[in-house]
Amino acid sequence: MRRKKRTLKLDDEMDITPMIDVTFLLLIFFMVTSKMEDTSALEIPPARNGLGVSVKDSVVLSIFKTDADPEIYLSNGKKENGPVSLEEVTTYVREGLAEQKRTLIIKADRDIPSGFVEDVARAASEADENAGTEEAMQYFVGVIDKPG
Repeated sequence: MRRKKRTLKLDDEMDITPMIDVTFLLLIFFMVTSKMEDTSALEIPPARNGLGVSVKDSVVLSIFKTDADPEIYLSNGKKENGPVSLEEVTTYVREGLAEQKRTLIIKADRDIPSGFVEDVARAASEADENAGTEEAMQYFVGVIDKPG
């Protein structure tokens, strides 16, 4: 007895419906299980290279974080002078401009809100009569990293 050879019938079209179903199931799975994270707090990497600024020819302000409000110190953060107010910052910058110091360095702790640093810069700019011109004071802001 002779057996009939069966020929496989090739299908011209491939049914991709199951693949689409699996794709959507995976998409839904990852959307449901992923953790939504708030991206408002950005981690800014420290600068490797920057523009060198002479401290001798600059007005230097340091802002430190305390338990209460941030504190501003004059003259490179020497704490024996004590914290000062924004009005005293304006006076200090005005004295620096009288000594021909054309750069302002603001050093702030990493935890200081950027709005407070902006307030300090605004108080310093009130002393600069040449604001908006080429002779205006240049501002440099740096972040003080805590050791460890």
